[in-house]
Amino acid sequence: MAVQRLVLDTIMDDDYDLIAIHCSLASYRLAFGLNKYVDLRLFRKKQDIKFEFDTHSASFPLFQYHDHFQYNTYSLLGNKFVTKIESETKAVEGLFAAEEEDNYVTKYLIPELKNVDYFLKIEAETSQFSSKSLTSKLLTIPQIITAYVVDYTELKSKNNLIFE
Repeated sequence: MAVQRLVLDTIMDDDYDLIAIHCSLASYRLAFGLNKYVDLRLFRKKQDIKFEFDTHSASFPLFQYHDHFQYNTYSLLGNKFVTKIESETKAVEGLFAAEEEDNYVTKYLIPELKNVDYFLKIEAETSQFSSKSLTSKLLTIPQIITAYVVDYTELKSKNNLIFE
């Protein structure tokens, strides 16, 4: 009896382009700017990207747009999540009481790139898409400090970019 073997050479990793954006705007304002200047139609998803860390859970904003004519999917992801840590010591009241300081903890979607504020992930079905032309359009937006293409294959936490 012959032995049959199945070869899985056709399975590939996800193929997408990743653009890092440095910007001090809130996520909804950046999405509005991208819709206005780059002619996208990003909308906020009902479910954010949620991760459970050791002591905290983090929620990163997600905006998406499916371009049905060019077969592209654009996803705008926040990279930083800041939350306030509740202090376990009770405040002493009185004249010489010490003020409580607010303590915050910051979690990152991609910890290797802590300086990046947002990521724009583009999943293109065709080879006609150019991430360089999109990056040059992003740099025309006045509120964006800088934007550049990131090689996602070199990232240790690239699995955090898989959210569907």
